[in-house]
Amino acid sequence: MMQPSAFRRSLARWSLVALGAVTLALGVAGTAAAADNSLASSVPTAGSVEQTSPPALALTFASPLGAVNVVSATCGGALVPLGSPTVTTDKLSLTVPITTPLPKGECVVAWRVGNPDGTPGGSGSFTFTIANDTAATAPPAETIAVDGSNGAATPQGSASTTTPTAGSGGSSSSDGPLGLARLISMIGIAVLFGSLVVIAVAWPEGVEYILTVRFLRTSWIVAAVGSYLYAAALIGQISGDGIGAGLIPTSWTDLTDSNVGLAALARVVFVAATGWVIARPERVIDPSNQLPALVLPGLAVASLAFSREGGDLAAVGAVAGIAHALAISVWFGGLVLLARVVLAGPGDEDLVHAVRGFSKLSNPAIIVTVLSGFVQTFRLDRGTLFSTGHGRVLLLKTVAVAGMVFVGLLARQFIRARLARAETMTAPLAIRLRRALSIEALAGVLVMVLSAWLLSLSPGTSVATAPDANRLGPSVNIVDSNLGVQVKVTITGVVGTNAVRVDVFKPASGLASLFVDFTPPDPAVSPVTLTVPLTGAGSALLSLKDGLPLGSAGTWTITVRVADVPVGSKSITVAAG
Repeated sequence: MMQPSAFRRSLARWSLVALGAVTLALGVAGTAAAADNSLASSVPTAGSVEQTSPPALALTFASPLGAVNVVSATCGGALVPLGSPTVTTDKLSLTVPITTPLPKGECVVAWRVGNPDGTPGGSGSFTFTIANDTAATAPPAETIAVDGSNGAATPQGSASTTTPTAGSGGSSSSDGPLGLARLISMIGIAVLFGSLVVIAVAWPEGVEYILTVRFLRTSWIVAAVGSYLYAAALIGQISGDGIGAGLIPTSWTDLTDSNVGLAALARVVFVAATGWVIARPERVIDPSNQLPALVLPGLAVASLAFSREGGDLAAVGAVAGIAHALAISVWFGGLVLLARVVLAGPGDEDLVHAVRGFSKLSNPAIIVTVLSGFVQTFRLDRGTLFSTGHGRVLLLKTVAVAGMVFVGLLARQFIRARLARAETMTAPLAIRLRRALSIEALAGVLVMVLSAWLLSLSPGTSVATAPDANRLGPSVNIVDSNLGVQVKVTITGVVGTNAVRVDVFKPASGLASLFVDFTPPDPAVSPVTLTVPLTGAGSALLSLKDGLPLGSAGTWTITVRVADVPVGSKSITVAAG
């Protein structure tokens, strides 16, 4: 006979087992119920035969739907583009426009829906057959209201389309390697071109000096290396994989997708071609070769004018930018040549002629630099000089140029006074002139640094046309070469409401059902999905006031999807705020 204590222990053990079984059964039943939203009906109906492609799909469900729903169609084994699914007012149906007629044959429609509380609501599929091909028609244009809303609104707000900006998706920031490579390239090209112009115009004897030849070769190497690294860093920024990803030129094909990238490629080509001049510097004074010897480095300088896109009066900006780049290169490059080569020591009358010739040449270069700078300031930053980072750096550059002009005027007066009757360059005179011109050249270096910095910032007129663009922070580039899709996602990067900008670089058109999933590091925080109203290359901005809610700090995973097909995923850091 079982003892009372043993009986109680046995009863307790079996009671716990029974309780656990009941709890598990209830949990499974609850889970199944939560994810058991079933398809009640559809148009076309499951198993039906349609004569031609329907204009849209309509799916009606047994239970109310949430905001996150995905519908995809595969016909003949190939994924076909669909429009964004829209929940009807009764919360029970989805309508999905068919942007491109479905081909003849069997089509499988797959769906995945969510519950109103954000949890998964279930998934499934059905098939139907299309008997005949439908003549293709252009997809209807997507209507976008002034307030930025459209039919494909997201749960968090609505996105408005904007004009794509410069470079790698219009980012308003530049990573360190890109900025440094840009600066090295600018200085090298400016010194190379300015030196060749001064030699051609005022110092033809210069090509006979070994010091001049070494100086030109060093300048060319700096320009070539800087331009190569700039192109590599630019493609690294576009791909999101850093400068190392662009060190092999075969990876530069994506540079052809923007004017900035094309300018970077042109710069590499023209600097490399200038090696023809550097191999034999006397070509720059040979009448039969002088024109191409100056045009090649001049084109490399002109490419600097296309280091950004956007702004008002684009044609005027291009002309002013080229004039500004050429003028400041003659001014700055000539200064460096004089300070480092011409005035390196005493010499004959040819050194005096070189300094006098540069003095005359630099005056129109200074005037063109100042006037073209005013044009660019008006075009890019009028009214925003004190309210944007670009405007404030531009003010610093203006002060630096003013200082350079002031020192230059004093130096020209000194040159006229000291060289009025000089026939040779004495050692004391060379030292005094070198000091004066070196100070002016150092001011020019500062101007170059500030110019490179400006190119990493968005000008005021661009910020004004892209609300909240200055509030954006970290970004990721997601590329799938097989799908032919390249997308850049930029967010504010803080816990709470975030502005989001999505730039589509590829494909140019034909894209449908573009989604961006934000997966949090904390499983307790709800993920967020953004529906992007773009059908091809362009940009969409979710403003800060509409906002994307990111509920925790840490490393979030951003996944880009076309319909139900993932393009790729990358991590991004969200700060505590």
